[in-house]
Amino acid sequence: MNDQRSGAVLSPGAELLFRRVLRELPATLEQHAEELGWSSARAGHLLGELIRLRLVRRTDDRLLRADDPRGSLGRLLATEEALLDERRAQLLDLRQAISVFEADYRRGLQLTGPRLPALEEVPRAEAPAMVELLLQSSTGPVLAITAHVQAGPGHESGVQRNRRENLATGREYRSIYPLAVLTDPHWHSFAERRAAEGEVQRYLGEVPLEFAVFGTSAVLLDPGGEDDDYLLIRLPSLVAMVTVLFESIWRRAEAVHDGETAEVDVKVLELLALGFKDEAIARHLGLGLRTLRRRIAAMMTEHGVETRFQLGLAVARRGIIGS
Repeated sequence: MNDQRSGAVLSPGAELLFRRVLRELPATLEQHAEELGWSSARAGHLLGELIRLRLVRRTDDRLLRADDPRGSLGRLLATEEALLDERRAQLLDLRQAISVFEADYRRGLQLTGPRLPALEEVPRAEAPAMVELLLQSSTGPVLAITAHVQAGPGHESGVQRNRRENLATGREYRSIYPLAVLTDPHWHSFAERRAAEGEVQRYLGEVPLEFAVFGTSAVLLDPGGEDDDYLLIRLPSLVAMVTVLFESIWRRAEAVHDGETAEVDVKVLELLALGFKDEAIARHLGLGLRTLRRRIAAMMTEHGVETRFQLGLAVARRGIIGS
């Protein structure tokens, strides 16, 4: 039997010995080893593991005893959870440092000359990995126009995970979809799920092309053919031009809300008009503070305003809330 821990708190052998000590009459290690058919060396090694974790103790008469596992294992779990929290914090620090490392990298490029091509063809099979890399290495808004919602790198689990993590940190995501999405129950649900995660959406009758902008770093363009490679654009002037194109199409597209979303947004606007602070509104509506602020930013974008005061005037003029 393999007695390696393999990421678990207890190895299989140590767990077996621990359960035997818990349920059997007090006995020596030698007696337990004989009943289990173990060598003295193996039994001693596993006992050492249990003693080190303070789950089993050896009395003066060499008997093995264990206390109520609710207390001993509870203590052990608390220790392991603290270590896990520490590791999560380290990983979060590393993720937040990506932008710093990216800035250093770009500084190095300026000193040594460009190492990456301004234009690059990306095979379709490699597109999901490229999107993950762009999400991780770029900063700023992610702007996407999707002509064919049925397929694409956005459906890959790694890309979806990165998108959720980015949205959780407050990163801006805006997407334009064809209106046909709203008439298909499956893809309408798909769009609603992404909206619930924090993506701001608009719709067009006909979506002329398909691309995604990753901050000021790059654009990934889909030429449209099933077998065509994607085109990765890194040239800053072209990235800026495509960003302007997206904003132009965004202004022509229409925002569509379901009833529940519209109701929540109206409540947010009413509470803002009454002078409530963001923290109080979030508590009152059961929203996360980042989620609330993302909703407010989305409404400002939708109404074409730059301040909350302007947002209040805009929604009052439209009769969404009382003036």
